[in-house]
Formats: sequence, C-alpha cells, structure tokens
Amino acid sequence: MSSSLLFADIDQQPALAAVRVLVVEDEPLYADQVESMLLGMGYETVGPAASAQVAMALYRTEPIDLVLLDIGLRGPTNGLQLAEQLLAHSPVPLIFLTSFSDEQTFQLAQAVGPAAYLTKPAVADTLHRAITLAVKNFASSTWPAPDASPQPGPAQAAADSVFVKENGLLEKVHLRDIFSIVADNKTCSLTLAERSIPVRMSMRELARILPAERFVQIQRSYFVNVEHIERLDPTRLLVQVGKQVLPVGRLYLPELISRLRTIG
Repeated sequence: MSSSLLFADIDQQPALAAVRVLVVEDEPLYADQVESMLLGMGYETVGPAASAQVAMALYRTEPIDLVLLDIGLRGPTNGLQLAEQLLAHSPVPLIFLTSFSDEQTFQLAQAVGPAAYLTKPAVADTLHRAITLAVKNFASSTWPAPDASPQPGPAQAAADSVFVKENGLLEKVHLRDIFSIVADNKTCSLTLAERSIPVRMSMRELARILPAERFVQIQRSYFVNVEHIERLDPTRLLVQVGKQVLPVGRLYLPELISRLRTIG
C-alpha cells in the first residue's frame, strides 16, 4: 500500500486511539471487574492475562501503553518478577494493583520502579488519575537524562556520526543518513535510505549516544530522525519517514508534534 493511500481522507478518520492497558490478574471475576472499569473510562484493554507467560506473550506481540499488574500473581513467576522481565524487555509505565498493603511488599515493589502502587479494591477515580499521571510522566521522560559529568570516550568522538561494527569492520554512519531506528529486545536496526544495519545494543543504550534534538521516539520500539519526517497523520497515528510509514504510539504523539515546525 502506498503512503498516499495510507494518508488519504484524514478528515474522515476516527478520533485518536485510546491508551491500551495490559491487565495482568489471575482472579477471573476481579479481572472482569477491572476490565469493565477501564473500558468505562475510555481505555482499551489487552488480556486479561492470568499468568506471567501469557502476559509476556501479549507484551511482545501487542502494542501496549501501560501495564496494570497484580503483585500476587500465582505461578512460578510472581508479579514482581514479571514486572522486572517486562521492563527489561522494553520500558513502559507500570502500575501495581495488589491486596498487599504491608511495608515489606511496598519496598520490594518500589525497587522495581512502578508508576504507582494501588491497593485492592480498585477505585475508578484513583485508578484513572494514576493512569493519567503515569502516561504523562512516561511520555515526558522518554530520553534518558544526560549524565551530570559525561566522560569523554568513543561515543563522543564525532557529534555528527557514529561508527558501526558490521562484518568485522567499523563503518562510519552519518546521523543525518539514519531515517529510523527499530528495537528488538537487545538489538537495534538503523534504517538508511537503501539498507538497514543491525546494532547489538538495546534502545536505551543507543539513546544515550544519539542526540535527542535530532531523534524523537514515536513508539516503544521506534525512533525517527526528525529531519526525514515527510508527513504526519495525528488521527490515524501514522508518520511517513522517507519511504517508511510507521505507527505512532498515542503516548508519544504530543512530543512528536512539538518537534515539528508547523504553520496554519
């Protein structure tokens, strides 16, 4: 499908997609209650997942904006362990929803770095506010904060280029030639005009090298070069970068728009 067809009839498209929440809860009745509550507040739900295995499978295959996770998940992998696995795979705002209110469990959960810690039963207003803050704070902290005292090294050798190891050689790649970056677990692909170059680095590691003023995140696993953006459809959540038409996560749309010089 051509990019012109993908971007046709913008005014006739539906409103922006809702935040997609992965619900991880092994109590079927309570999972249904939480799902109904989220749908009533205008969110989309993924799952519910009753096990860590199902949750991870959904997380890897579905676009997820936020995870609502029960700490007391039964099975070989509990909620705290699952949270660490999810965040290690790729960052996303995560809210614990649990019946544990003791200080020890809270301290263990706090170490994982959740966006919020809520006790059951969930209250609609409290949950909505927690999700709103989690989404807002995550979207505003996409890029890692720069080190207070950056140390000189190979990564700072040239501000406008990087050297990429490929087939045993170090190849110089100008940042202006990179159209997009796609992450897959601990590997990233740099998309150039005519080819892609695999890099054995996680997105978080690579983001510390690439200049934030040139690249902007459009989804959990995508960065694009602002200079190569041709068109943006904020309704269908699509952006054209060179010949690529890529999906834009709703959480990242405000930052993307703010990076574009617009008139009219």
